[in-house]
Amino acid sequence: MHYSPVNEECPLAFNPFKACVAPRPIGWISTISRDGIDNLAPFSQFQNLSYDPPMVMIAVNQGGDEPDNVHRKDTVWNIESTGCFVYNAVPYELKDAMNITASGFAPKEDEFEKAGLHKLPSVRVPAKRVEESPIQFECEYMQTIRIPGSKAGGKGTVDLIIGKVVEIHVKDQVLLPDGKLDYKKLRLLGRAGYWDYGVMEDTFSMKVPGVSQARMAAMEGRKAKETDEGYICKA
Repeated sequence: MHYSPVNEECPLAFNPFKACVAPRPIGWISTISRDGIDNLAPFSQFQNLSYDPPMVMIAVNQGGDEPDNVHRKDTVWNIESTGCFVYNAVPYELKDAMNITASGFAPKEDEFEKAGLHKLPSVRVPAKRVEESPIQFECEYMQTIRIPGSKAGGKGTVDLIIGKVVEIHVKDQVLLPDGKLDYKKLRLLGRAGYWDYGVMEDTFSMKVPGVSQARMAAMEGRKAKETDEGYICKA
């Protein structure tokens, strides 16, 4: 099977595009409006961009369930007007709460309350954190790249939000003695295609052959120190 999404209809009953790019991390993004109303919504087009400094991105399609109801989502308006947002990780145990926050609530409704979640104040930004989430990134808004869609009315238009991570929170109970994350305990949720999700539980390691110690340290996230022989990883 093959087809061109530029000028051909998909021959399958279900479009495979998003299903082929999986699993995708879920960006559970909390924001606050200018009026002080908290908002929480999940996005499966979420990813980290860089680690020095740490930056993340969210791709937000325009909203609207009706063909003629095209608008920018509350998350975008809040981020651009207040200059911040928070990424909250989604473990398996919070899947139902996350799913509730995916509903199309009105701008003045609080998704934290709808999903029975608790709020935590952030350290550096006004947006709240999800207390139940084991990992949270406080982010300062950097810029929006608005990607136009090809469909009439801009239905395919995407707001690509870029943020700089200014504070990282990780609960102690999901950390291993060596300082790494315990993925078996975290059980992070990943988005597949259709209505399908996956759980990250099994991992394996492969080191890139021929890479310098300094590069290895950077790729692993381990601190490096300088010696007479160059940079080596700290024990």
